[in-house]
Amino acid sequence: MKGTIKDLLKVSGVHGYAIVREKNVQIKLPSKHKFSGAKNNIKMLYDSLVSARNRPGNVVEIFLEDMVLTIFISGLTMMMVMSSTRVNLALLRMTGKLVLANIAKETR
Repeated sequence: MKGTIKDLLKVSGVHGYAIVREKNVQIKLPSKHKFSGAKNNIKMLYDSLVSARNRPGNVVEIFLEDMVLTIFISGLTMMMVMSSTRVNLALLRMTGKLVLANIAKETR
């Protein structure tokens, strides 16, 4: 597995993702998804998480009633993956870390 966005979207239960780097926000979700128009909210989340100095790790998981937000952070790059509650979280974490590592490598 190379860790590309296509690999991430092949994980069963993944709805889509958002990639944020400083002022750029790229959101790929189904048009009727409740987070599809949340660009400002995702940017506020980015601002609060990236600036945190004492973050215990680079993966943050937020469990909601009907979905899981898994947030991967590397330097100034944040990737948020929206998935169902039935997703294989271990596979999602592993694939997400690989994808973010590739994104960070490309932006250097």
